Amino acid sequence: MGLAQTTQDELSFAEDIRLIIWDLDETFWEGTLSEGGITYRMDHQNLIVELAKRGIMSAVCSKNQREPVESLLKQTGVWDYLIFPSIDWSPKGPRIQAMLDQIGLRPQSVLFLDDNPMNLAQAAHMNPGLNVALPEVIALLADAPQLQGKPDEGFSRLTQYKVKERKAQAAQAQGTETIEFLRQSNVRAYIEYDVEKHLDRAIELINRTNQLNFTKNRLPDDPAEARAALRHVLSLNTTDAGLIRVRDDFGDYGFVGFYLTRRLHNIRRIEHFCFSCRTLNMYIEHWLYDFLGRLDLHPVGPVLTDPTTDDLRVDWITPAPITDIGAKDPKPMLRFDHIFARGGCDLASLMHFFGLHTDVITEEFNQPRNGQMFRRDHTAFLMPALTGGLNAAQQEAAAALGYGPDDFTTQMQDMPDGRNLYFLSFWADADIPLYRDKVSGLRIPYWLVGAQNQDLIAREDLRCAVAETDLQRERLSTLCDRFEHEGLLQEPEMVQRYATILNALPKSASVVVILANERGPLHFQNPDRPDHPYHKRLNRALRTVVRDHPQVILIDPADHITGADDMIDLNHFKRPIYHRMYRDALAQLTEQALDQAWDAADD
Repeated sequence: MGLAQTTQDELSFAEDIRLIIWDLDETFWEGTLSEGGITYRMDHQNLIVELAKRGIMSAVCSKNQREPVESLLKQTGVWDYLIFPSIDWSPKGPRIQAMLDQIGLRPQSVLFLDDNPMNLAQAAHMNPGLNVALPEVIALLADAPQLQGKPDEGFSRLTQYKVKERKAQAAQAQGTETIEFLRQSNVRAYIEYDVEKHLDRAIELINRTNQLNFTKNRLPDDPAEARAALRHVLSLNTTDAGLIRVRDDFGDYGFVGFYLTRRLHNIRRIEHFCFSCRTLNMYIEHWLYDFLGRLDLHPVGPVLTDPTTDDLRVDWITPAPITDIGAKDPKPMLRFDHIFARGGCDLASLMHFFGLHTDVITEEFNQPRNGQMFRRDHTAFLMPALTGGLNAAQQEAAAALGYGPDDFTTQMQDMPDGRNLYFLSFWADADIPLYRDKVSGLRIPYWLVGAQNQDLIAREDLRCAVAETDLQRERLSTLCDRFEHEGLLQEPEMVQRYATILNALPKSASVVVILANERGPLHFQNPDRPDHPYHKRLNRALRTVVRDHPQVILIDPADHITGADDMIDLNHFKRPIYHRMYRDALAQLTEQALDQAWDAADD
């Protein structure tokens, strides 16, 4: 069995100990309670309190009558420092097994103390990997390297385990099945997107969780290096992340989960997905996996659950914004039946936050296709879907540049009836030029990285610089042979296009349009530098059209950018900026909803 070994008065375990299970008679105290007098060991009680201050829990597994034991331990004051006390006359091995299942700890991180070698052997047999030891080691526990824990003078971890204990007792008393009990427990998951405010807790979840850490992508052990590494990833515009705080009718479990995903070409991949075992069997990880859209997840190493299974539908957890915590009268969260979003990476960043406000998001974003980036944020691909489509000759011309029939379609007008919200962004209209097919008259943008605002037909040097593949070189040759450069969209046509698009949406729907950013990092270094002229033109056109569409909300990134440190470049911002834009949009949408409610009441 896993009997703890001592060498030269030093105690060592294979991994950090998170829980000590105490026998009582001849272990925690001297003597046998049911056989007469005992000698109470106040030094052992002080050790339990000291360990609790380190975040290391203590439990009891004793063969005794519960009432006198509980009475005594309450009198001495140690009862409040013990979790999941198991006091009866049944065998200890199965009881410890059940205790660990309820608490959610692996046997390898638990130490069982008992003066009876038979009890130790049975417990180790029933719980493979359990650390067991005779009472002689108690004097060494305080200085053991694996029992140093982490400072917790406020006993927050003890409080959280006490909540879990009360919940387990209530479930047992009600005699209900686990899932049914969870449905009755009013479980709420609060998402904290401002991870930077709780950076150390996120690092702790990443580096210290094991049984429910599905990715095990660890940060550096050095705290400063870990903070710097996580801050960097959190700053990226392609990062989506959040901490999960859980409450139910039995208490507050604190921040028990963390996730971080990275987007490449608007496809999200999970980088961190980890949870504390204190909410084991509440299925928080299953709920979050579904909430994030069931992204590709391949668990690393042994884990206790499988959130990717299709066998369980978690319908007892209610998501909520973190701002609801502490609110005396939290307002109902703004919800929509459907959200539609068409645009670039700016909307991809925003939609992550708006997942709280709907169960259905339809995304039409930029993506790599046929060897080039397909820029859905240019209206040239949307207008045909609203005005009759392309004829055969135009389809053939589009195909010559790598575009297919589906690229000129949209689901924008196919949203089911209901309370719908539309997000639109047309940044590509500002600075990607149009080319006109000489035969069919098709007007279509063509763009490769590095060719912004430029006439690719006129500049052979630019074509050579930006073309990276034979396919791209072939299409550039086609562009020169079959098309003529028309240039950027001008303001009158922008106004006409945006009016057509907004008129195609239901009058009852809410619409959010993202303005283009007019000042990049260089503008903050030189305040006299003029604003970006093409972005100014786009924004003027949008503001002109919106005057006739009161249901449209404009979000200007500039309202949330305070300096060059907030930006990656003119069109890409640090992740917190998108969170500010989300809160701005949400505040305006909430005010709009209130106005609509007042108007309906007046009618």
